[in-house]
Amino acid sequence: MSNDAPPKEMPPMGPPATHCSTPKENPSLTLDIRYKGTTPPPCSANVHGEVEILKSGVEATHWFVEANEITWHFVTAGDPKSQPVLFLHGLPESWFAFHNQMSALSKDYYVISFDSLGYGQSDKRLTIDYRNTALASNFKALLDTIGIDKFNIVAHDRGAVMVDYLTEFDGMQDRILTYVRMQQSANEPHGEPKPPHEMFASPMGVKLFQSEGALFPYHKSSGFVREDIPMDEFERTLHEFTYKGVAEAVSQYFKTTNFEIELEDRHNRLFKTMSMPILFLQGRYDPGQHPSEYENTPDFVANGQVQFLEASHFPHMETPDLVTDAIREFLTTAHFNTL
Repeated sequence: MSNDAPPKEMPPMGPPATHCSTPKENPSLTLDIRYKGTTPPPCSANVHGEVEILKSGVEATHWFVEANEITWHFVTAGDPKSQPVLFLHGLPESWFAFHNQMSALSKDYYVISFDSLGYGQSDKRLTIDYRNTALASNFKALLDTIGIDKFNIVAHDRGAVMVDYLTEFDGMQDRILTYVRMQQSANEPHGEPKPPHEMFASPMGVKLFQSEGALFPYHKSSGFVREDIPMDEFERTLHEFTYKGVAEAVSQYFKTTNFEIELEDRHNRLFKTMSMPILFLQGRYDPGQHPSEYENTPDFVANGQVQFLEASHFPHMETPDLVTDAIREFLTTAHFNTL
């Protein structure tokens, strides 16, 4: 596959796909209510402690927890006594983006996949502070609330931006055991084509996020995946991204930041705080993030390495087994090397 840019014309947006869900009448609930719950945000489909069986047969549990007066939705699998592996998704995703990795890694780790603020079933109020540092601070407050001390973290796309800012908070250098950083610019400016952040911040961006056109990157013709993802995964991804209120909230992210600000912060502050082992895990064929941009990346962090996969922008959905294997190997090797 070539590195040709995706079509410059926007795909047809179609009618709004937003929806307002309601919980099942008699959901299956776990007997192990390990977190203090709160009322889910409006239009949520799940309830605190609800069990969902993933496609792999692994049992996962939905949780709604309040921290700093903000409600987060996240899903867990595995033994809570095991070492935690956290997942933070990008755009246009949700906790579900990492369901394959959750299934595979839950045998050995306690896996937790979050809906970022403004996404999925997490809080989507427009009064929330969507600046990167504030988002990271609120995420830290959630981890403190649910008792997650030391952990591994895997973050994709915009999720990696938030984790970058998380690393500069006091104590995080010791709490973050390893960091797998996927599909996000590093020490070089973002290549072309760049995501249209100014459009995302506009009313046109809201309309895009409300429609099936938001998931155009999941079609092979976009260049952001090498093959169309399975239809059931596409439909679930669309469902999770089109909860009522997501479009307006996600648009807020792009009113407070841009690639230039984030690049400057990485060079001036953030890379200097990243002492933990870091794997920059990239799809080789991402149209806007070219391998040449990462040649010198390990020189900018204390303990970093780069690995390319035969994938485009969504490796965790395009080649889930390759991503799982890369994560597992990195966690094992990084922990062994720090003994």
